[in-house]
Amino acid sequence: DHCALRTGSWDGSTTLQVDVGGSGRIQGAGGFGGNGANGDTDGNPGGQGTSGLGVEYSPTQVNIASGGIISGGFGGGGGGGGAHDHDYKSERTASGSGGGGGAGLPVGQGGTAGTSGTNGENGNAATNGELAGEGGEGRNNDNQAYGGRGGDGGSPNEAADAGADGQGGEGSGGEGKQGGGDGAAIRRTNGSIQVNISDPTNALNGRGVTNATTVQ
Repeated sequence: DHCALRTGSWDGSTTLQVDVGGSGRIQGAGGFGGNGANGDTDGNPGGQGTSGLGVEYSPTQVNIASGGIISGGFGGGGGGGGAHDHDYKSERTASGSGGGGGAGLPVGQGGTAGTSGTNGENGNAATNGELAGEGGEGRNNDNQAYGGRGGDGGSPNEAADAGADGQGGEGSGGEGKQGGGDGAAIRRTNGSIQVNISDPTNALNGRGVTNATTVQ
């Protein structure tokens, strides 16, 4: 429900217009990557992206010029699961890797790898509002216990990936968890708020819904 920019409320006689110029951008924050499993446990889910524009006055006209952007932030990748293998006089454990950060402003940070047994790999932060971070690569302990890879973060038209499951002996292994959801491009306080959008270049495509309700 959190928005990068809110219109606020205005006197009822106000004509309210939000213009996003050719180099303008209103964008939510990227979700953090989920942390990898610490040992033979489950990974952690990726964080949710936040939203772009929050409209609190009706009616509001929103105009997006060519090159302008209104976008939600994108979800972080899920953390990978861990694993364990037990053999005669031998115990091997591998931890999961962190998920990548979701694209957004500010960018989502990568998830932290688990550090029990063979360490996982930290996820990478997103680069900017367009490019997500990659999840950490899966690691293995002596080819017996395999920690899951972290999922990649989300970006325009690309949902955040889940982390991979860990794989150990006897069918064991923790689950990799789901990637985080994307924020809305435009939210409104409630369904009675009227928002008129002029978007001649289809800049909103792949950047989150425009009819979500509740604004914070």
